[in-house]
Amino acid sequence: MSPRAQNTRRFLLLAVVAAIVGLVIGLLIGRFGIRSDNDDYRITGISETFVQDADPTISEEIMDNINSDNIRQYLSAVPATSLAYTAKISTLSYQIPIAKLKPPFPSFLSKSHAAKDLQEFWRSVGLDETFITPYDVLLSYPETKDESKMNRIFVYDSAGQVVWKSALYEPILDPSENKSNVVPPFNAYSAPGDVNSTDLVYVNYGRVEDYRWLAQNTDINITGKIVLARYGKIFRGDKARQAEIRGAKGIILYSDPEEYADNSENTDVYPHDWFLPESGTQRGSIYLGIGDPLTPGYPATETAYRLNESDPNTMLPKIPCHPIGYGVAKTLMSYMSGDQVPASWRGGLNITYRFGGPLKQSGWKIRIRISTANTRRKTYNVFGVIRGSVEPDRYVLLGNHLDAWVFGAIDPSSGTAVMKEVSRVMGNLVRSSK
Repeated sequence: MSPRAQNTRRFLLLAVVAAIVGLVIGLLIGRFGIRSDNDDYRITGISETFVQDADPTISEEIMDNINSDNIRQYLSAVPATSLAYTAKISTLSYQIPIAKLKPPFPSFLSKSHAAKDLQEFWRSVGLDETFITPYDVLLSYPETKDESKMNRIFVYDSAGQVVWKSALYEPILDPSENKSNVVPPFNAYSAPGDVNSTDLVYVNYGRVEDYRWLAQNTDINITGKIVLARYGKIFRGDKARQAEIRGAKGIILYSDPEEYADNSENTDVYPHDWFLPESGTQRGSIYLGIGDPLTPGYPATETAYRLNESDPNTMLPKIPCHPIGYGVAKTLMSYMSGDQVPASWRGGLNITYRFGGPLKQSGWKIRIRISTANTRRKTYNVFGVIRGSVEPDRYVLLGNHLDAWVFGAIDPSSGTAVMKEVSRVMGNLVRSSK
């Protein structure tokens, strides 16, 4: 090896050793030179101070100052004077289209009565900063004006005459429900369509294992047929997706009383108890993605790049889907033929559960008419900020959605009311510099 090569090697070795020594010295200084014996952290800046570990009495003070009467008021007060969510609310989708609403959507869900009202509340209770951020998202809406187009299920006889059709709305079970603008049952992002079949097949929960069991133990093929599945076990969107993968024309989802009601003696259902009545219908999205379907993985700002709705990356459903209550499900089951299902497939209805196939009466058909359509709308997120004195670039998030599918007493309004009260108490702590 030449003297020059030896010198180069010696220099590199010394540089590595110096780097290691410097790193060790830096770690020792960081461990013992900055930290004190009681593990406080010294922060130097405009003034020198010590930041203690979190004060547990703050949590106790927050809990002690929560006022349940305030939460009750937030839930039930008139929207014109307070941010109330249950007295008159019946919204249309899983996000609030705060601007540019058209009838029959609730007029009070405007910027001044929802997002703006919450922003003003947070300002009034002492939060450091509040702001509203707009988004341009793809939402889903059912037809609500033209009854000849509204979402519905039909049964026809061999002559093509309507034997039975589902109701457009749930019956009013309590006078408090007699409100205008209540949204009819629908599954958001269902593909629109008008499909019919001579076959209706029961697929239990509509899971992969349910279809596998059908394939292994029966000769039923659901391709080109309409399927009936009960809610539960998996997300409703996965039920629609599994039916779509297997070639079903459409899917009907219902809430079985085994999961959603109490069949024991001396119990009742809403409005006399809290259990689901036979007409109660679970609305909900069947979109499998997260966020805006047209901007997956990115915020749906006005200038964002958007996919076409037909792009498979949107993960939007491709077949019609419609929710019903278990009273309607029992009626549909009465038209079904086929062998009895195993015990694990039976629910809580007082009827024989059958696999189905061709309807009992020769030539009879079942039809699903879905007019639900997707449209882009402005929505708004409301933010309130309390700035921390240490590591202000890190965040602790507390939030809730503002909208409801119908009245929203449980979801989301109870959460929003609690969030308001917590923010009131924390805002007071900010004012008192705690």
